[in-house]
Amino acid sequence: MMATLIFLVLFFLGLYLALRPLRGPREPFPEPPRREELLKELEVLKEEVQSLEGEEKKLAMARMVELERALDGWRPPKPRPFNPWPVALALGVVVLLGVGLWRYTLPRLPGETTVTARAEARELKALQDKARRTGEVADLLAWGRRAYELKAFDQAAEAYLGVLKKDPRNAEALRRVGILLFMGGRLEEARVFLEVAQHADPKAAEGWLFLGNLYFQEGRMPEAIRAWERYLEAGGEARERVEALIAMARAQAQGGKDGESVYRARCAACHGLQGEGGVGPRLKGNPILKAPEAVREVVLKGRGAMPAIPLSQEELKALLDYLAKL
Repeated sequence: MMATLIFLVLFFLGLYLALRPLRGPREPFPEPPRREELLKELEVLKEEVQSLEGEEKKLAMARMVELERALDGWRPPKPRPFNPWPVALALGVVVLLGVGLWRYTLPRLPGETTVTARAEARELKALQDKARRTGEVADLLAWGRRAYELKAFDQAAEAYLGVLKKDPRNAEALRRVGILLFMGGRLEEARVFLEVAQHADPKAAEGWLFLGNLYFQEGRMPEAIRAWERYLEAGGEARERVEALIAMARAQAQGGKDGESVYRARCAACHGLQGEGGVGPRLKGNPILKAPEAVREVVLKGRGAMPAIPLSQEELKALLDYLAKL
């Protein structure tokens, strides 16, 4: 809605600027003198020429001749014809600007954002319409899977919750709802869904990965290690990353309050061991690290998909110092 309002403001502003010159005078220069002005000037010269001598008198006489010729051939100035081309050109520019803004900046279909392309949005909209029309589990799952792939998480949640209303034991829907809850910072609810889902389908590597991340966030290192080991056993693709997480969790289980230890224990599961990014955004080189107070607020209160991280003042200070050096 806001993007549409901004577009309309810019469109009408451009239209006003394009048409504004038409409100002014049509002639860019003053109109030629009228007949009355020429006659008045001639009368003045006739009175003055009697008192002039020499070169000045010659110039005055020449001017009188010029005025008399002008009066003999004087005609009212013709109005300048209206030229439509500048207006057409200005309107064309405004229209092209509007089409460009509409085509490349404004979402036009449900699910079409900066993440999804137009073709993907059409596909997602078709799946959504079909799932809502039929209410079949297969259609709801197809919609939920595609929405999850395109990171349209609101639609994915709606689809998978619709599946659970029809089939409360559907392991895929339980797992994906648990993942979405985890990403939304609702750890306790996410744990319930993920644990039930993995009990129902222990071969789903994705569930073990997020369950391990959840345990890690809660500081439950043995459970996190076991969940990640089950991920590897299930054939998860991110083997190197998860092996590093397991090694890190084992080291963290022995304690440590320095900044790197706090980061590895609470942040690395989502943001990567070196801050290179993963489930969460890249931290290394991120401009937000230059604002410690902003980082403090995000850590303690959470933001978007990131949950709040409970830390002591000592741990928080050590973490902020460490992040400032990334």
